[in-house]
Amino acid sequence: MTNKKPYRFLVINIIVFFAFVNLAKAELPNKAALESPGTFESLISQGDSAYQAFNYDHAISCYESAKQQDSSACSLLLKLADAYFYGAYVKPESQQEAFYEKAQQVLMKAKQDNPRHAGIYARLGQVTGQLALFRGGKEKVKLGLKIKFYADTSLHYNPDHPIGNAVMGIWHYQLANLSFFERFFGGIFFGDIPDGSFDTAAVYLKKAVDLWPHMIYYRYAYAQVLRELDREEEARKQLQTALALPLFIEGDRKNKQLVTKLLEDI
Repeated sequence: MTNKKPYRFLVINIIVFFAFVNLAKAELPNKAALESPGTFESLISQGDSAYQAFNYDHAISCYESAKQQDSSACSLLLKLADAYFYGAYVKPESQQEAFYEKAQQVLMKAKQDNPRHAGIYARLGQVTGQLALFRGGKEKVKLGLKIKFYADTSLHYNPDHPIGNAVMGIWHYQLANLSFFERFFGGIFFGDIPDGSFDTAAVYLKKAVDLWPHMIYYRYAYAQVLRELDREEEARKQLQTALALPLFIEGDRKNKQLVTKLLEDI
């Protein structure tokens, strides 16, 4: 009769071996567990993914949570400010001002620890420009002067900053577009209003487009200036290129509508 005990021991050993293997696997942390959703790096990663998907509310939530762990990280503060800024652009008008104010607060915090950062001043210029749309005449003029200061400061630290050049170009365009009466009454109440120039605006906006060719709004703003300078064929080319570009921010849907309207008018 065959002795079956060795086989029984072999089967038992195999079972015990696999039991220990499965237990060991169960006790080993998986990759998702190692990358806890609450860590600083993970929150930044989640925020970046949400931002790229145009989910600005979720991006803000992730970045704000990360800021609670490190409120001095400049790169994080810029991401958070951008999420508030571009998020505001696609919100109902009644909600936009609060988002722009949050972006401004974040940037002012960033400036405290980074007083020579061109990107901070450039962003302060663009958010101040948006806030000016919600202000009355007296404050609007004061904010206009702040926009110029922020743009000048940004370009002082980095002459090739795309946002800084765009802000400066748009500022010159807006000033050049002021009517005689706007300039006259503004001068009475607020002192001399600086001159703007379409030619100067074109220089800065061309540079902004060259530095960031993917930005649809920069091409739209540049086309507006080119039209004022009777360079309509160049303006059309900028607008046609803008329409062919993929969306970079959610607000580009609205920006493409502006591009289409201007192209029809030229």
